[in-house]
Amino acid sequence: MAFRVILIENEVTIKVKLNNLIITKCGEDTWIPLDDISMIVLDNLASNLSTRLMCQLAEQGIGLMLCNQQHLPTGFYSAYDNHSRASKVIGFQIDKEQDYYGKLWQQIVKIKIENQAKAYQIMTRDSDGTEKIIGFSKNILIGDKSNREAHAAKVYFNLLMGTSFSRGNEDILLNSGLDYGYAVIRGYIARACVGYGLNTQIGIHHKSEYNRFNLVDDLMEPLRPIVDIVAYNSMKNDKFFTPEHRRKLVSILNMKIMYRDKKMYMCNMIENYIEQYASLIMKRTDNIVFPDVYNLIGEEYGQI
Repeated sequence: MAFRVILIENEVTIKVKLNNLIITKCGEDTWIPLDDISMIVLDNLASNLSTRLMCQLAEQGIGLMLCNQQHLPTGFYSAYDNHSRASKVIGFQIDKEQDYYGKLWQQIVKIKIENQAKAYQIMTRDSDGTEKIIGFSKNILIGDKSNREAHAAKVYFNLLMGTSFSRGNEDILLNSGLDYGYAVIRGYIARACVGYGLNTQIGIHHKSEYNRFNLVDDLMEPLRPIVDIVAYNSMKNDKFFTPEHRRKLVSILNMKIMYRDKKMYMCNMIENYIEQYASLIMKRTDNIVFPDVYNLIGEEYGQI
């Protein structure tokens, strides 16, 4: 299974030959087997890509994320349809009753809040604050009709960053890191959803007619706290959003995590997670295992 996420920050020429990605910089070539690559993040505006490469990326299910002048992900390129039974999977998505999705969203919100509490504990070691956050995971209604998710998020960020913090404030450095990290994860989940024949517009809770990635935004919710940890720990003492910050955020996909009793890369875990969702929708399984922040592997997370 592909496991490498390639971040390209400098002006280069990128092409494909003999099933290898060839990155040419200042006359020197770097060869990387396409079979090893799951996604490419192109974070500069001056690189050249061949049409042949673009076709090859699509055929092999390799995602390509493009960043703008502010280094924020602005576009995502993936295969148009690389699943042989996509229409069948989409049929199952459409056929589900609203109550089915309401119960599924109830589970997602519960896991997200629990992961926020665990992330907060990892970042601050504040047990009292952790208990306040975890309290919102109790008695969640079907479809989260009482909006526990939003209340928990407000308390979570206020405890972490202070009551003046706003996710919409572009002048706050952490928001730049969160936006970048979330976009990377969002792009990878979109790639995985397409790979398993899922229609990304048919969401569980998100239903916007203007959003092509309703399902992606639903399924990524339990993963947001992982981005929070990396962004907060790497940026809390800094004043500017740097290339090093971006490298750390992209490298989230190369972190290791225990998932379903196996140690795997984050990108492979996401593939497994989305495959389970597709199986759940098609009635091949009765449940889905959600990612757990406490299963991150590394000394800073308490697990080696």
